[in-house]
Amino acid sequence: MEIKYNVQAPPKKAFNGGAKSEEVKAIEDFLTSGNAKNMCFEYGTEKEAKTKLSTVSSHKRKWNEKNPKKYDAYRVGNCIYIVRLTGKKG
Repeated sequence: MEIKYNVQAPPKKAFNGGAKSEEVKAIEDFLTSGNAKNMCFEYGTEKEAKTKLSTVSSHKRKWNEKNPKKYDAYRVGNCIYIVRLTGKKG
């Protein structure tokens, strides 16, 4: 291994948030249009559903902080359920 000091560093590349997953795109479409109360993603295995739930949960935290239309997400078996939360107070 070779270590060098005081080198000319290349410019940083801009990070534009990366590409959205198909699940995230579907959830945003579900929340911004239509009036369905819930939706479900069904996967071939529970392991695949667990992996995708982490992506959905990360999006949920960011979305619920910034938007009035909130949702909840949870997994049962090989399915992830997305439920629209109502904003009724009282």
